[in-house]
Amino acid sequence: MRVTLLIAWREYMENVKTKGFWIGVLLVPIVFFLIFHVSSRLATATPTRYYLLIDQSGDYAAAVETAIRREHQRRVMLDFMRYLQEHRRDTETASFSAEPAAQLNQLLDDYDNDEVAALDSWLNNGGLDYALTMAQPYLRDDAPGFTEPRPQFVEASVPPEVDPDADAELVVEQLRPYLNGERRINVGDDSASLFALILIPENVDQDIVRPATLPGLMTPDSGPRGVQYWAGNLTDTRLSGAIQSSINSAIRQQEYASQGIDVAAVRNVQRTRLPLSRLDPGKAEGDEAVSLADTFRQWAPMGFVYLIFISLMQSVQYLLSNTIEEKSNRIIEVLLASVTPGELMMGKLLGIGITGITTILAWIVAFFVFIRLYQTVETAMIVQVLDVLLSSDLIPYFIFYYLSCYALYAGIFLAIGSLCNTLKEAQSLMMPLMAVLVVPILTMSFIAQDPNGTLARVMSWIPLFTPFTMMNRAAAQPPMIDIVGTTIVLVLTTAAVLWLSGRVFRQGILRSGQPPRIIELWRMLRRSTD
Repeated sequence: MRVTLLIAWREYMENVKTKGFWIGVLLVPIVFFLIFHVSSRLATATPTRYYLLIDQSGDYAAAVETAIRREHQRRVMLDFMRYLQEHRRDTETASFSAEPAAQLNQLLDDYDNDEVAALDSWLNNGGLDYALTMAQPYLRDDAPGFTEPRPQFVEASVPPEVDPDADAELVVEQLRPYLNGERRINVGDDSASLFALILIPENVDQDIVRPATLPGLMTPDSGPRGVQYWAGNLTDTRLSGAIQSSINSAIRQQEYASQGIDVAAVRNVQRTRLPLSRLDPGKAEGDEAVSLADTFRQWAPMGFVYLIFISLMQSVQYLLSNTIEEKSNRIIEVLLASVTPGELMMGKLLGIGITGITTILAWIVAFFVFIRLYQTVETAMIVQVLDVLLSSDLIPYFIFYYLSCYALYAGIFLAIGSLCNTLKEAQSLMMPLMAVLVVPILTMSFIAQDPNGTLARVMSWIPLFTPFTMMNRAAAQPPMIDIVGTTIVLVLTTAAVLWLSGRVFRQGILRSGQPPRIIELWRMLRRSTD
């Protein structure tokens, strides 16, 4: 045992002294920080989008303007709530929501155009200033002033050579060079690219879809119908979505008025709702309500599965590169003069396993330092997730399945390394095993959505998938037969794999020449077991 520990310490020190180890340790938190920092900066760095609005019908320009104003007010409110979250005095006791986007989306979705206009009026009459005054006692003394975001969608003037009253097809043809980026529109003393054209034809009302007209619209080659939204950017759908919602709301109000229906009464009816209580039957009586923390806990195992996979891949690299390098340099022969192949193998597994644990601990420490120094709305969400994870029973699951996964796969990879003289030879032998490892990653989201379904239960009983699948199911309270049964199968399989890997390692570590074929490998295993 002492010899094994000495070899493990040697392996550990050799790995932690390399530049690659520290690059791997530092790279993950740096990438994590860049994701948050860059994404938050990019969210406010979106360039101004200039659009043209041509309403030949004369009925829907106000609805489009309402949609643009609504989208801007959404950004103002989101930025204001982030401002409160970031500059409040006490982050522990403040009651501001850590999820402003979801709440505001729900709030604004509940409102119709009239209510959004009322929100605009409230803001224009000093509502934002009033809110800042009310929030002032909760802000830190050094909190900067709130800066209202600039409008992202700005209407531009129609180019002089374009006749807005011409036929819709002709208008589009005249503006096509601007939409394709071949020409730029004039914006004050400068020019800018045209983001979108909102064209509302004169006879747009005949395309309104009513229950009686729906079959007639199901005809092929009908061409563009209704409001035409022309834009080369197909990923930014904020403007098109807001316009569609606003115009449909305006049309419904017209329909109510034409049919003599009281719009206010309809609006009150639309606000009528029946709440839906999400309850978890597995929780104690009286505490069945599903909270945001419960939702986090349900999806958290996926993060642990990723962590197991990433750490395993890093350990595989150490196992293969160290073994092949020592074998090619004949250091193995020197070591085997003093220790047995079994002691050498176990020492390598133990030392590189501790290296992987060290990497995970370094990532966790860097993670805590990051959320401590970089406090934003997004990191507040992460703090909530961490509180849920640390207070749950997922940590023991993670420790067990991490160790068992490492022991199961590390023995196989170490055996592969003992059979190869170069990394190129090892890559060809690793391909089947890598294909196996990809399976639980590809099915991870499906298992998280149906943790006790057939797919999850079948994969749980396949030892190569058990650590990943059972970790993914840990938050869903899988049946006890699955927990106990798969654990027994996994432990027995791991012991068998380590035993067989030891036999291969013993014969392959001093072997030269090409890697054995499958039939030769089978003969090695049979010969060693005889």
